[in-house]
Amino acid sequence: MPIRINHTALFRFATPLMVLALVVLTSCAQRTYHIRMKEQGGSPERTFRDSAPSSKELRSLADRYGHTPVREQDSGEFEFKAEFDTDLPRELGGQNGWSRLDGMLGHTTMWYEIAAPTRNVWPRLVNRIESGILWLRMLKRWATVQFGQENAEAIDRVFEEQVIPDVIDGYLQFIGAGSIMASQRVGLSLRRQEDTSALTQDELFRLEVLVPIIFEMAANAPMEPNELHQGFLLGIDGSNSSQERRRAWQKSGEKVALRFLQQIDPDRTSVTMNEIRAWGISFLFFTTQTGRYKDLLLESPAVSEQEKNTLREGGTILPPAPFGVRLLGRRAPDRATIELEPSARPFLTNGIFVKPEDQGEAVSTDGAEILKFQMPIRDEDSAALFGTPPAYAFWSTPDVARQEALFGAVRIEGRELALVTGWESLLSEEVLTQWQDAVEQGVRMRSSEPIQAFLATQEGQVPAPLEEACTQAPAENEAPAG
Repeated sequence: MPIRINHTALFRFATPLMVLALVVLTSCAQRTYHIRMKEQGGSPERTFRDSAPSSKELRSLADRYGHTPVREQDSGEFEFKAEFDTDLPRELGGQNGWSRLDGMLGHTTMWYEIAAPTRNVWPRLVNRIESGILWLRMLKRWATVQFGQENAEAIDRVFEEQVIPDVIDGYLQFIGAGSIMASQRVGLSLRRQEDTSALTQDELFRLEVLVPIIFEMAANAPMEPNELHQGFLLGIDGSNSSQERRRAWQKSGEKVALRFLQQIDPDRTSVTMNEIRAWGISFLFFTTQTGRYKDLLLESPAVSEQEKNTLREGGTILPPAPFGVRLLGRRAPDRATIELEPSARPFLTNGIFVKPEDQGEAVSTDGAEILKFQMPIRDEDSAALFGTPPAYAFWSTPDVARQEALFGAVRIEGRELALVTGWESLLSEEVLTQWQDAVEQGVRMRSSEPIQAFLATQEGQVPAPLEEACTQAPAENEAPAG
């Protein structure tokens, strides 16, 4: 029988909760950080801005940057700016690094920024899974009340043998996929319904990561291949209308939902979306009545002993967030915006390239293309299991004058230059001196022949880009005019 909800009473009950949630969410202002890195003559110039630093943090930053802060009039942020070697300040509480390797044909640079190191992943993972199991067993108890005690045995079997194991397996797969996507800074946010543009590269990457998990989950669900196929095609363009979603429910969603329900309520012959919505509201009301599942809380490893003592003494507690996802009282995380202006376009990065015309007035730049990163800064309890992924970039800057003298043009750059520079860094002192002499001689002769002669004496593997550059170079390069 469909549940009938008194919406007036529901509104009166829910309004105080919504007000309370709003107060909690807005009680703490969101703190923002802004870091800008620019390569200056091989060394990083770093600008740091903070919207709400403490007095202790200001003193530490002033000591690290060598000057008192500058207060931005418009934003009210405190700004520091200085050049460093490779030991960068760690204002975000995590780790960072800057490394430059110099070679005869250019240099290659690596930079990374980690907002906070990952700690205690295993106990947090166990706790989040146990909290998820607790909520699933709360759902099982609600289902027993909703669908009748005569179905209790079937409900218990379906939940313990199917629902709980499948959901936990799906969760583990999902957080693994989420870590992969996060490492490339690809989020799970959905596009606006009115956005009908073609899928972006990030959205395609997300599909490639999630589709294998969808197949795995569908294999354990009462879903036919054609139903899975139809559901996938519905969202392959990244957006779908309410009419499309309604037809999808009518064609396959309703059948899948009914197939599942009949496992716990064999006499059921139909189900509607309104019923499912009403069940969701009913379950949320059920979770506010701690006494109806007090024994589950006392048995759960996700509930602390202190909270269990509160229950034993007649008090009430809130159940832990399911799988670590807070439903109420979750404030917006602090945010860090990082901008990087390298001396060459990175060949490997998880940042977003921003052209000068798209940077806006907030970015102080000299017209160069920059890399941009957005980082949420959360406390450990509400952060992603493996933390905020690092921002990173690798780029190589060719020595234009030397390469033009040796090869007639810049022929080794980007990843290839990094490969050659890495090869140089591993040469013995004796061989390195021979290599450097060969390059200097080649520059004076404006020819790659000395390099080719040197490479011919090497028994180990020589970088292919270096051999190709020598092959492409003219026998003798003309000196520049003037």
